[in-house]
This record gives sequence, C-alpha cells and structure tokens, in this order.
Amino acid sequence: MSGYNAKGVQFISGNIDIINIGGTILTLTSFLIYLLAAVILLHIPILGKYVAVIQTLIHEIGHGVMAIICGGKVKKIHLFANTEGLAFTMHANWFSRFITTLSGYVFASAFSFFSIWMITIGAYRMLLFIYIGLCLTALVLWIRNLYGFIWIVCASSVFLWLSIYGSAMLKVHILQLLTCILFAESIKSAFTILYLSIKRPKRAGDATSLAEMTKIIPAFIWGFLFFSQALFFSYLSVNHIIQ
Repeated sequence: MSGYNAKGVQFISGNIDIINIGGTILTLTSFLIYLLAAVILLHIPILGKYVAVIQTLIHEIGHGVMAIICGGKVKKIHLFANTEGLAFTMHANWFSRFITTLSGYVFASAFSFFSIWMITIGAYRMLLFIYIGLCLTALVLWIRNLYGFIWIVCASSVFLWLSIYGSAMLKVHILQLLTCILFAESIKSAFTILYLSIKRPKRAGDATSLAEMTKIIPAFIWGFLFFSQALFFSYLSVNHIIQ
C-alpha cells in the first residue's frame, strides 16, 4: 500500500488504484451539482447528443454481452447522432433472444450504479480503464457504421489522453460528470421507452420487440418495467452516496 497527503494523492491498495484528492469525495451535494451540470450539457445543441451517445454505447454493449453469455453472437453495433443505436445479434433460441433484448436498459442502469460505486470508493483510474476497455473492444469487434466509428475513435482518444496526460483532478471532474450523464440518460431513455410504449406501442424499440416475442404481454408493461428498474438503480445510487 502506498499513499500521499490529503492535498492530492494516489493511494494504491491491492489491485485497485485509488485516487483520493481533498474535496473529491462524492457527497449528495457534489453529486447534485455534477448532475445539474450534466443536464445542462445534455441540452446544448449538437454537443448534448454527442456526449449522450456514451449511454447508447453502454446500452448496446449490454445487448451484445448478454447475447454472448447466452450462446449467441454479436454481428455489429451501430451508433447514431440522434442517440439511437442498434445491436445486430444472432441467437441459438428464443430464450437467448429474449434475455438479450431485455438486457440493454438493465445493463445501462446497472452500469450507472456501478460507476457511482467506483467513484464513491475513489477508484477513478480503474473506472477510466474500464471505459477505455469498453470503447476499444467495441471499436475493434463491433462498431461498423461511419458515425459510430468516428464517435468511438474520438471517445477512445479522449479516454486514452486522459489516462496518460490528465491530472488526477481532471480525471475526477470528467469521470464524475460522465457518471452523472449516464445516470441522467439511463432515467431519460427508460422514461422515453415507457412513453413510446403507451403512445406508439409498435415503435417502442425493445419494449415492442419483447411484446412481439411474448405475444400476451403488451409493450407498455415492458416499458413500465424498464422505467421501474431505472428508478430502482437510481435509488440504489443515491442511497449509496448518502450512506
């Protein structure tokens, strides 16, 4: 174990690289400040949609990972400028397809909670490496459309630069802001799918797909479940920060 003083230190314990800088512990107040900044950023024309694609990437990776776990394959992933995404997967059976379709929103919400947990223990560098790993894996194996390719090359470059040249304080600010973007977008996207599942049940993405697969469970039920799990993980996140 090694460490420095409270003014700006790196603590290394076991296999987790901890960055602990005076004033960077995530409190409810600081979380709300970063969340407000994230919401403002997300509403800036062009830039807002650009940064929101990080949540789309996590969502589509969730589909891909579950497809692989269930014995299927990921053919490709597309990311779009309007924050929509598509994961093209192959499945061995109905159950594999069902679980894969169900996993996108759940994975994104769970990853948001995981990111907040990593920040509360000060594991900024480890979290940054996870983002780099996800981006590079998606870039090499799955991303196959032009916008998605450009976006993920830029994102990977930013994360790599931050890892090599970014100061500890810059890592803290960027990762806390990014985590709040994921937090906000996981709730927003789940609410959007709930709204669409009620107003336009034939055009409600994963909720529509699940309704078509199950036959007897309508899209709005799946939309409600997606929104409920987003609220559940959000509650866990805030409760973890408070504790």
